[in-house]
Amino acid sequence: MATTAITTELLVLNTRSADLPFIAGSGSANAIVATSTTDGWVISPPSGHTFDERLVLILGSDGTGGNIVFKAGDRYPAQRVDLGDLTIVLAANDGRVISIETSRFLQNDGTIVAIPTTTGLVMTAVMVQKAA
Repeated sequence: MATTAITTELLVLNTRSADLPFIAGSGSANAIVATSTTDGWVISPPSGHTFDERLVLILGSDGTGGNIVFKAGDRYPAQRVDLGDLTIVLAANDGRVISIETSRFLQNDGTIVAIPTTTGLVMTAVMVQKAA
């Protein structure tokens, strides 16, 4: 599988984030445009972290719209994997923010896989910092 890698940005408390566009893609680690409708994206947590419920995804589409399918996980103990895949529909020139249950989508290698139906979709992944 030739997935496109997305590295989640760890937000810093009380600090402005980097630019995180909804629609304009081609970022080097985030705001990644889908390059394949068969392989999709593989989303990795920030270095030194694992995914939990602090993960937020910013989704965007160009003039065509499309769907993004989050694949059900295979990681133990993925207690909610039985709920299956999740499809998010984006209209043309649409931007949405979603927080997903990582216990439903986490893969054995600690990543999350999402498959777009068109190459006009963009994804950015951020993780909210825990308060000290």
